[in-house]
Amino acid sequence: MNHTNQNEAVAKAFISKTYHRFESFITTGVVILISIMIIAGFWGLIVETYNLVHHGAFDTLEHKAFQSAFGMVMTILIALEFNHTIMHAYIENGREMMVKTVVLVSILAVARQFIVSEVEAISPFTLAALALSLLSLGIVYWLMGRTASGRG
Repeated sequence: MNHTNQNEAVAKAFISKTYHRFESFITTGVVILISIMIIAGFWGLIVETYNLVHHGAFDTLEHKAFQSAFGMVMTILIALEFNHTIMHAYIENGREMMVKTVVLVSILAVARQFIVSEVEAISPFTLAALALSLLSLGIVYWLMGRTASGRG
């Protein structure tokens, strides 16, 4: 290996290592920020649940109160899964798995939208768009599973 090729290899290694450190810093920051949001959301869920129980809204199974609380639970679960995906992808360098999990998180987010929305209040166009989004994401998730298992 001549001197020029050696310098190029050192420069590439330096750039790669510098970018890896940058990526590590940003990933750590994102995980911390999402964790803070999860904790804040969980605290809000605790307060909301206490208020609902204290005011007797759960006694009558008021639909809107239950729908709101369940929407908060779904939001926290989506954030937890997203945070887990980021940490797993960083630790394992599993980019393909990260993409598959992001698709799954997207499915959960669209499903959450169906759960927390008043179907009567949604326009048919919006409902069709949500349904098409859910169907498309489901097909992508299914295809990724087939490809990963070697059946594709």
